[in-house]
Amino acid sequence: MWPKTEQQAEIQGVAEKIAKHIGVTAIAHDVAASFPFEHFDFMEDLGYLKAAVPIEYGGLGLGLTDITLAQYEIGVGDGSTALAVGMHHVSVGVESLIKKWPTELREPIFREVVTDGALLNNINSEPEMGSPRGGGRPITALTPNGPGQWTLNGRKTWSTLAPRLTYAVTLAAIEDGTGDVARVAQRMDASGVSVEETWDSMAMRATGSHDIVFTDVSVSDKDFISRTNPKDKIVDAIDGAAWFPLLLSAANLGVARAASNYAIDFAKTRQPTGAPAPISKFPSVREKVARMVSTGHLARNLLLTSAENWEQNPAKRRELVNEIAMTKLHSINSAMEITDLAIQIVGAVALDRNRPLERYFRDVRSGLYNPPIEARALEQIAASELDT
Repeated sequence: MWPKTEQQAEIQGVAEKIAKHIGVTAIAHDVAASFPFEHFDFMEDLGYLKAAVPIEYGGLGLGLTDITLAQYEIGVGDGSTALAVGMHHVSVGVESLIKKWPTELREPIFREVVTDGALLNNINSEPEMGSPRGGGRPITALTPNGPGQWTLNGRKTWSTLAPRLTYAVTLAAIEDGTGDVARVAQRMDASGVSVEETWDSMAMRATGSHDIVFTDVSVSDKDFISRTNPKDKIVDAIDGAAWFPLLLSAANLGVARAASNYAIDFAKTRQPTGAPAPISKFPSVREKVARMVSTGHLARNLLLTSAENWEQNPAKRRELVNEIAMTKLHSINSAMEITDLAIQIVGAVALDRNRPLERYFRDVRSGLYNPPIEARALEQIAASELDT
């Protein structure tokens, strides 16, 4: 059972404090689709934003299992905040592991996370291209503007954390005839960078996933994280492949846990007029509670086991990719099942906007549309069994 170490117990305690604090204003931010700046200020004060930064740069040096455990707890307080800060942890955690950035970029940016609460996110998606996982060349482009100088123009969608982001790690096409693409560490306070408030989603409404627009932004070679050509054979960074799906899953299972907690508390205290006892004594309710709790317990155990397996078996990570895909599918499906059962227990009043259950119901469904999406994950799993 987790936490298994003193370090895990400590970060879980921090995450529980965060969840309690942010839960107070989560509904208001959901209704307004506003970004919860105060949530991130609180997490910065507690040192959580530097959780994945290596100790050598002043961070906590936490690994995937530690942060997955924490993300689950934060999801109990607010799914949007957990999902958004998880994007930051993915960016920092993966680079801490694979070390693909130039040292002259990694060190100052990581130290800025520690000293100033800087936030990072990988900004890839575009209005026409959608997710780059589907292939295609970005329309966002870098054009030459003198030796070692470039001009960045374009628009990125679904840019989570946009209102408070410090660095947008931006995927862009290089328009110099080579066909190359690049990732650049683009500061959000640079001239020509703006945020258009386009995010008005059904679910995870407080993630600030607005459009980022680049208009004649000056970029230099020193800002380049990588430059590659799609025609070249590139060894994929498999070591970082588990971070996004597992932290996403943790946030959604945390939301489901909040739904379960709400339904259980409701069942214990709800006694309809004329009923001899609270609805917690009704056999149909007791069955739903048992199913809800069992599903949540097993899903959390699978999630943390998968994270632990990934961390402890670096030589087998390519073999574990399917397990990560299975875990993500199981986590999201379990989260939806739990929230459905919670609403059935509470009944029609669960749909009231002044109660959190309808938000939990909406939020967990967003996980269906985050990678790996179900169709691709299932094809990946099927291919490993049928095409080898």
